[in-house]
Amino acid sequence: MRKLTRQFLIVFTTTLLASPAVLANSVAKLQQQLNDIKTLQANFTQQVSSKNNKPQTSNGQVSLVRPGKFRWIYSKPYPQEIISDGKQVWLHDVDLAQVTIKPVGKALDASPAAVLAGNNKLDASFTAIELPNKDGLNWVELTPKQKESSFARIRIGFNETNLSRMELDDQFGQTTQIQFSQVVRNKAIDDKLFTFTPPAGSDVIRE
Repeated sequence: MRKLTRQFLIVFTTTLLASPAVLANSVAKLQQQLNDIKTLQANFTQQVSSKNNKPQTSNGQVSLVRPGKFRWIYSKPYPQEIISDGKQVWLHDVDLAQVTIKPVGKALDASPAAVLAGNNKLDASFTAIELPNKDGLNWVELTPKQKESSFARIRIGFNETNLSRMELDDQFGQTTQIQFSQVVRNKAIDDKLFTFTPPAGSDVIRE
């Protein structure tokens, strides 16, 4: 669970039922919605499943300011903090009293985190196609262009006003599903949320 959480934030098809003109329009709608997001705050529930293991569920809160700043707080079952100020990322495992510090670098551009907190240019890092509507949502699938990405596919479900779900298939046969709720867009967020000082006594690892 913890390893996959880190992959999701840092490294972060089915038969089409629409005509090419509609397909292009659906992808454009997602791009426009992402373009309109300057800040975002939401609660989330995350479930990780694989063929051989029982699904594991966690939940927490996310805040982000585009581009590059984000704060993912996992409250259950393992408290973790994943924070980026746009230059570097801190991964704080509370139980282990361990903080890993990484530069954002090129990793963000090819990771799922780039979809929410990146520079808005999906076509620079992903190949996008439309999927059939499901659960009352429009769906678009993103395939990373970088072969070294930890994720094979990212699916995004959205309605006319907000992103609602993300589904991520990694290279090891695991699927991560994230459901967003109580989404607030474009409300001012204090920059202090995106800075972090390792607690005294923490084991600090720099990569």
